[in-house]
Amino acid sequence: KAKQLNKLIFQKRLGLRRNAEAPIFFWPSRLDPIQKGPQLLSDILYQIISAYWDEELQVAIVANGAYKQIFRDIVRHHDFYDRVAVCDFDEELSHLGYAAADYMLMPSSFEPCGLPQMVGQLYGSLPIVHDTGGLHDTVDHLDMAHNKGNGFSFKIYDSRGLEWAMDQAMAFYTCSPEDRERQIARVMSEGKQR
Repeated sequence: KAKQLNKLIFQKRLGLRRNAEAPIFFWPSRLDPIQKGPQLLSDILYQIISAYWDEELQVAIVANGAYKQIFRDIVRHHDFYDRVAVCDFDEELSHLGYAAADYMLMPSSFEPCGLPQMVGQLYGSLPIVHDTGGLHDTVDHLDMAHNKGNGFSFKIYDSRGLEWAMDQAMAFYTCSPEDRERQIARVMSEGKQR
C-alpha cells in the first residue's frame, strides 16, 4: 500500500499518468553510454512501451548525462509524455523513485561495485541488471519456484538482453498479487541482511 501511495505521488511529480497499478521502471544512475548502458534502453524504449501499452508501463529517468537529450527526443517524437519521464537528478526525487518504482534499471557494461541495485532491493524496487562485476555479485535472477533470487539479470550485453530481462520482470508483474508481494517482502528482508 505504501508503494502504491508513493507511486501516485511520484507520477504526479513527473507528469506521468496516475495509476497505482502501472508498472514503473526507474533509472537512477548516470546516463553514461560508456559504462551505464542507456543506449540499450533507448534502442528498445519504443518497443517496450508499445508492447505493454495496455498495462500502462512507465519509465522514469531521474539522472544526468549524455543520453538525457536522446531520451527526451524519443519521448517528444512518440508523444510518450505520460508514459516516460526524463528529468535531472535530484536526491529527494531519486529516493521517491526507489520507493515508488517496481523495477530499477542498471544495465551497465561493467560495474566494479554499484550501489543502486542494493538500494533498490531495500525499497522493493527489483533490479534489472547486466550480469557483470558487482552486479553479478549482488543480483541473482528471480526464481519463484525455488523461492530465491532478488532481481532480473541478462548475460549478453545488448538491447535484446535488456528487453528479455524487462519481459521477465513484466511476467513477474502479472503473477498474483499475493505471490508477488511474498517475493518482494523476501527480497527486502534479505537486502537488509547484506
